[in-house]
Amino acid sequence: MNKAADKFLEAVKKYKTIVIYIPGSPDPDAIASAYAIKHILRQLGIDSDIIAEKRLSLTQNQAFIDRLKIPVFFGREINLNKYEAYIVPDFQNNRIDSIGDSIPCAVHIDHHGRAEKAGKADFSLVRNDVGSTSTLVALIIKNLNFDIPEKKIVSISTALIFGLQTDTDQYKNISALDIEALTFLSAFADRAILEEINSIPLSLQTLQLFNQARENETIYKDWAFYALGYVDARHRDSIAITADMIMKNSSSKVIAVFAIIENHSKKETYLDVSLRSNSGDIDLNRIIKRITPNGGGRKYKGAYQVKLNYLQNAPDKEMLWKVVEAATIETLRKSRDSYYMTEIEKVYTGIRDKISSLFKKEEF
Repeated sequence: MNKAADKFLEAVKKYKTIVIYIPGSPDPDAIASAYAIKHILRQLGIDSDIIAEKRLSLTQNQAFIDRLKIPVFFGREINLNKYEAYIVPDFQNNRIDSIGDSIPCAVHIDHHGRAEKAGKADFSLVRNDVGSTSTLVALIIKNLNFDIPEKKIVSISTALIFGLQTDTDQYKNISALDIEALTFLSAFADRAILEEINSIPLSLQTLQLFNQARENETIYKDWAFYALGYVDARHRDSIAITADMIMKNSSSKVIAVFAIIENHSKKETYLDVSLRSNSGDIDLNRIIKRITPNGGGRKYKGAYQVKLNYLQNAPDKEMLWKVVEAATIETLRKSRDSYYMTEIEKVYTGIRDKISSLFKKEEF
């Protein structure tokens, strides 16, 4: 990671002001990564702000920001005259609609795998062999050897450990690089704050959605689907938490939890689908990309969204839900079958090629 740290410095030193933009759900990994990057920039004398496109919807995430006093602005509007470049952490695509080509992307850093239509960046660090973006940022800090004040390094390390912990499912899906980052961060992190944040119970809304999901189960072969109906945007992250909870006790290889999200203040409506797998051999990212470019995945986890704004004024909401529910389940069923057919074809092609190569050898 020495070269990555040097290239990171080279990319950001060209600018005096940078916006760190979180396009997706502002989960702990994205927030922690943005927070740590902000402090790296401060060490270099670069002014920066963290802007998250979506608001928080989990009590624990709000407590995380409040306890560590992480400065995050929420909303899509950016004063582009204020910044010379932008950074995107923890998101597959670094193309931001509200930014466009107005200012360059200085850094794109992520652990999900690069999107096919990702934009250019002065420095891109996208690796799917780590469990979190927090891991990558932690290793950059480690290799920079900055003299960060003790109070700040404690806050940064605590945030990055929580981000790493969250995205590795409480260290269940951890890599060698994740362990290296944890070893470095553990020397500074405040364990009392981590325990405090981790002890915050699930919200009533999350528990209600979890029970609702279990009552609306559809089994298809070795996959299972759970329908939630309409969910207010304030509780959208409860869908991902519900998927995590169901997967812990599921025998299905893949599960999907989905709902129609309504954001009344922004007049937005969209389908949100969270997928989980108990097999590291299943490529959720490929499955999702075949459905829509508006989503992605990594080992064990993935999600996608489909905009439904045009249908906001549908006179019969119950009928609309039934249509969306049926279409989603059918799409997932076909995705399951086509994915396995592709895998079978790969195996067949591999066997055929091996047999063909044997005959070629005999000819000589």
